[in-house]
Amino acid sequence: MLLRAYLPKFITALFGGLFIATGIFTFGNAMFFDRLFIGVLIFTAIVCRSNINVVGIIAILAFERLLEEFLWFSVIDQFYNIWQMKIVIYAGLLWMLYKLWFDTMVKIVLPFIIFSIAAEFYWYLIDYEQIPGIYWYNIIIGLNLLTRYLLFSRIELTESVTSKSAESINLDWIVYQITRLYIVIEILNISEYLLRHTVKYFNIQLVYSSYPYLLHSISTFTLWVVFNETNKLIKSRLVSA
Repeated sequence: MLLRAYLPKFITALFGGLFIATGIFTFGNAMFFDRLFIGVLIFTAIVCRSNINVVGIIAILAFERLLEEFLWFSVIDQFYNIWQMKIVIYAGLLWMLYKLWFDTMVKIVLPFIIFSIAAEFYWYLIDYEQIPGIYWYNIIIGLNLLTRYLLFSRIELTESVTSKSAESINLDWIVYQITRLYIVIEILNISEYLLRHTVKYFNIQLVYSSYPYLLHSISTFTLWVVFNETNKLIKSRLVSA
């Protein structure tokens, strides 16, 4: 009886420690961590293949991560004119904001997208030589907004694609809030870049210095959340059985 009471907590703490250790040892090796991230998601989806809700959330997370890698390694390299690329990116982002206007985060994001476009135009006019790649951070914001939309529409999408009944679970809400955290960090990061490259004598790099640590920590936490919530669902199913 004592073992049954404390074993689940021990297992949860054990795997929590393993995820923390994994996050620490993979820091600085983004490519390996991204593969590990996708691998853990696929493994979890296989284990919980009978739960259409978990599989749907994992599919959304995997899609976002794969799309991010595709944009980084493929699409951006196809543009020979960087200004042409930026026009396409910002036009696409503005169209996305228009389509997702019902999301409260869009109303927060819009001013920073406009500030970014204005800054890009200003840097172009003055022929600024050290233009930062803020377009990429805006792309990340767009991907997180897309993730939020997919999570919001997951039940409808699942039932239309698979004809299976789906329902909202706690993991939906947690991942939805994590996307909000990603967006806030990117907004702070972009704001610091804009100030540093437009305001004379402003050379603060607080967000810049902590940025990789923050993103890596949140990604590791996301994996832990997926595992922990999935573990809870598995245990509740075994108990009910």
